[in-house]
Amino acid sequence: MNFLHKYGIEKQSDGVILTLYVLDFDTEFANELGTTGTSTYQDEIGQYAQQRFPTFKINAIKIVAGGILIGMFSFTSITQSKTTVKAASQDQTLINTLTYSVKSGDSLSLIAKKYRLTTNELKLFNQLTSDTIKVGQVLNIPLLKYDVKSGDSLSVLAKQFGTTSDRIKQLNSLTSDVIYLGQSLYVPVASTVSTAPTSTITQPKTTTYTVQSGDSLSVIAKNFQTTVSSIKEANSLTTDIIRVGQTLNIPGKVNESPSVTTQPSQELTKYTVMSGDSLSVLAKRFNTSVEDIKKQNSLTTDTIYLGQMLVIPSSSEAKTAVESKTIPVSYKVVAGDTLSGIAKAFGLSVSFIKEINNLTSDTIYLGQTLQLKKQPTTKTYVVKNGDTLSEIAKEHGTTTEEMVKINQLTSTNIAVGQVLTINSTNGTASATIENSLTYRTHTVQSGDNIWDLSVKYGIPQAELLRANNLTTSSRLTIGQKLKIPVHQIAVQKTVSEHHGEYLTWWTEAQYVFPIGKVATVIDFQTGKSFKVKRTVGANHADSETLTTTDTNIAKGIWGGYSWSTRYVIVEIDGREIAASMSFYPHDVDYVPNNGINGHFDIHFKDSTRHKDGKVDPYHQEKIRIAAGVE
Repeated sequence: MNFLHKYGIEKQSDGVILTLYVLDFDTEFANELGTTGTSTYQDEIGQYAQQRFPTFKINAIKIVAGGILIGMFSFTSITQSKTTVKAASQDQTLINTLTYSVKSGDSLSLIAKKYRLTTNELKLFNQLTSDTIKVGQVLNIPLLKYDVKSGDSLSVLAKQFGTTSDRIKQLNSLTSDVIYLGQSLYVPVASTVSTAPTSTITQPKTTTYTVQSGDSLSVIAKNFQTTVSSIKEANSLTTDIIRVGQTLNIPGKVNESPSVTTQPSQELTKYTVMSGDSLSVLAKRFNTSVEDIKKQNSLTTDTIYLGQMLVIPSSSEAKTAVESKTIPVSYKVVAGDTLSGIAKAFGLSVSFIKEINNLTSDTIYLGQTLQLKKQPTTKTYVVKNGDTLSEIAKEHGTTTEEMVKINQLTSTNIAVGQVLTINSTNGTASATIENSLTYRTHTVQSGDNIWDLSVKYGIPQAELLRANNLTTSSRLTIGQKLKIPVHQIAVQKTVSEHHGEYLTWWTEAQYVFPIGKVATVIDFQTGKSFKVKRTVGANHADSETLTTTDTNIAKGIWGGYSWSTRYVIVEIDGREIAASMSFYPHDVDYVPNNGINGHFDIHFKDSTRHKDGKVDPYHQEKIRIAAGVE
C-alpha cells in the first residue's frame, strides 16, 4: 500500500465507512478504479482493509486524492477474529466522481446548471478563487454516478452518501421515490472530504450528548476533552453546523459529564454570509475578532463565500447592540461594502441613506463617509371608502387619539382620498404582539363585485365569501352590508438582521403580501434586488416583475428563465419575509411592458403547488434557509 498515506473512519449505525487518502501524484489511480473489480489497486485495497481492520464491519470504501473524492465502492466483510483473516467480498460496481472538460462558450454558471448544481458548489469543490475558467480545463464535478443494486432505496442511498432523498430526486429529475435495479443515479459529494483524517485508529469509548442553546462543536469538544474533527467523524458531519436538540456521539476520553468551566459572557450567533461580507467586516459588526470567528468555525484562511453559514462569537452586550441596530452618526465605507449591505447592517432602507446623503445612485466608493441617523418610523395611508379613524388606528397599532394629534385633526371625521400620517411602533407596519382578527363593514356600491373587494381589502375571495355566507354565484345589491375580515399579523423575531420572518402562508404571509401588492425581492446570495407585484394565486404568490429593468436583474440572477429555486427575502412595507422563488414566466400575464409574458412563483412557509395542492420540498428548503432555521 505504498500509494496510501492516511486513512479515516466514519462510524455508522451498522458499521463504518473507510476513507483512504492516496498520494497526489498517483494520477492514474482514478482510471485504475474505473476498470474491473479485479484491478491490482482494488485487490490491494480489499486485502489491506481486511487485514488492517479485521474487527470492523466495513460498508464502503472512499478513495481521496488531493483532497478530492475520486471514487467509492461498496464493501462487504464479515467480522473476523483477529487470528482468522479471509478475503473480503467486494461489489464489482465502482462509483467515480465526474469530470468535465471546459469547452468554448462555457461558464461556471452554465456548467453548474447542466449538473443542477450551484456555481459556489463547483468553485468550492475545485478550490477556485474566481469564476474564471479556460478552455480545456478539467473540472471535478461533486457528483458520483451510482448504479442501483438489489436492496437499494432512496433513503438507503441518502444515508450512505450523507445527503437527503429530496436532493437525489432533484439531481435526477425524479418525481417519486421509486428506483429500479440497474438504474444510474447521480448522488452528491460533500466538498469537505479534504478534512484531515485521523492518522491512527483506535476504538475509543463513546457517549451521547444533546446539543444545548449556545453550543458549538468547538465548545463541546473542549468540554469533553476531544477535537472538533473527532466529533464530526463520529457523527458523519460534513460541516460544523449543529442544532439545538441534536444528539451527538462523543468519542475519546469522556468524563461522566462535560466539565463545567466558568466562561466569559459570550453569545453565539448563526449568520449567513451575504454579498459584500468579509471576516473583518463581520468581526467589526459583532464586536469580535477575525481569529475568534476563524477558530469558532475551524477556518484555515480568511476566505468566506456567499451563503456560507458561520457561527459568530460575540459578547452579550455586542449582540444586544447588533439586535437593537445602534446607528452611528457616520460610517466610513470599507472594502466589500455595498449600499444595501450597509442599510441591512443598521436597519435602514437604501432609499433613506441615499436621501440623507444626496446620492443619485447606489454607487459608493472606498473611504467615503456616509451620514447615518435613525430612520423616521412614520408612514402614510390613503383613506379608502368605508374606513374609520378607529379602524385605521387599530390596524396599524396606534390609537385614535394619536392619529388625531399627529394629523392635527379637529375631529375623527375623515374623507376618502385623505392622506394620513401614521406613527408605527418600532418602525414596523404594525405593533401587534400576536396575530388577531377583527372585522369592518363595507357598504356595497354600484359596480362592486366580490373579486374586486377581496383585492381591495387584501383577503382571499374565498374568505370574503365565507365571512358573508355567500357563493361565487351570489349577487350583491347596492346598500348591502358586507363583513370584511381584517388580519393583524404580528411581526416575528428573526434569527438575525439578514434573515426574514418565517411566516406561514395560509394564516400570515398571504395577508402581508396580498394580491395587488408591490414588493421588493432580495436575492439572498447576491444581494441584488428587483420589484415585483403579486397579481394572482391562492396556493402561493403568483407574481410579475414591474419593469423590463426588474426583469433583466432577475434574469441575471437566475442566468435566464429557470425553474430552479433560490432563497430570497421579500420586503413588504418595511417587513422582510423569508421566501423562495423560481423565475420561469408561465400562464396568465397582467403587467404589461415588463419584458416577460406570464407570471412566476414565490413560495412561503407551507404554501403549496397549484397543480396538486402539495408542498414543494425544494421551495420549503430554501425558505428555511432564508429564515435561518436550516
